[in-house]
Amino acid sequence: MAANIDLVAFSDLLCALYGSAASSESTNKQFLTLLKKQLNLQHATLIVRPPTTSEAGLIYTSGSDADIAILGNEDGGYTSLYVQDPLVNLPLKEVVTIDDQTPRAQLLKSEYYQLFLKPFNIYYIAGIDWLYDKSSRISVRFTREKSQGPFTDDEKDFLRLLIPHLEQSVSIGLQLRQLDAERQIYADSISRRSIAIFTLDRHGNILQSNTTAEQYLKEADGFHQVQKRIKLNNSGQNELFTQYIAQALEAIRKGERAPVNALAVTRDSGRAPYQLMIKPMPVESHDESDITPYLTLLIQDPEKNLEISVRTLMNLYQLTMSEATIAILLAEGHNTDEVANELNIKKNTVRAHLRSMFVKMGVTQQSMLVTLVLTSLASTQ
Repeated sequence: MAANIDLVAFSDLLCALYGSAASSESTNKQFLTLLKKQLNLQHATLIVRPPTTSEAGLIYTSGSDADIAILGNEDGGYTSLYVQDPLVNLPLKEVVTIDDQTPRAQLLKSEYYQLFLKPFNIYYIAGIDWLYDKSSRISVRFTREKSQGPFTDDEKDFLRLLIPHLEQSVSIGLQLRQLDAERQIYADSISRRSIAIFTLDRHGNILQSNTTAEQYLKEADGFHQVQKRIKLNNSGQNELFTQYIAQALEAIRKGERAPVNALAVTRDSGRAPYQLMIKPMPVESHDESDITPYLTLLIQDPEKNLEISVRTLMNLYQLTMSEATIAILLAEGHNTDEVANELNIKKNTVRAHLRSMFVKMGVTQQSMLVTLVLTSLASTQ
């Protein structure tokens, strides 16, 4: 098979493999099913986390939908099949069959075959193992019924061609999922801080924008969009803004350190000005393209209060509910008189709580306390 590969089928196989890495949609996880069909397999199975007697496993298996199987103790014999997999700790990046490890006659007489292979009509097994991040073992297992015949040398050669692609696609997939989780945490935190984010290309055109940015554009209170560019409503501020953008882009093109500039953007509504920051992004010359982000615009509405978690603040500094509430009110800009009125307590009571909070939070001034609250993890909830 190695010498007579169907190039179209092989291309489709690789497309499905890398497509599954880039998406969590089950409709894109067709690689194992395509491989099953192309190699006339009973099953093709990717084992990202093998099940144990105490921990569930994470397994992708071929089928009509290439579904994910979460296997735990409740799966009984099927879990035991993987727990007692004879192809364990294989030589890395090699194709190994069960016949390479155990003589066929001995295998057929074994308790393992009788209990875990025969009931599933599994007669032949081939496997590939490799390490992700130098420690996590990833495995692929290919099974056949007796009528489908053993794995030939050509088929093993074909599987060897897939090894670097398997290794790279799984690595890409795991990294993308990690990045997506981090991005979601970052996006949630930024959203709660009411920060609009735009990324601009090498011409200063908008590449991407978050939900808050789209909301601010819709309101058009201080800035708006003209074609693909941001334009400030105030003509004088817009001229300075345009200069800042041009200066930053020119510095990046020359490989120089681009300046970080900021503007207070006047709003037509008369509300507090937006705080706008122009932040250059690192760009490698060999990565430059029409979709490469060059600049990030961060725009914050100072009137939007942070959502600070009372419970997290209590846990961080062992504060009481009253102390955490006072800390949040102070961080929102209230003075001690306003805090006392808000909570319907005496001003001396607020001061007594403050003294206790100073000790617990390790500060000596109210301004330090406010800074600590605003920069704490409680403000990212």
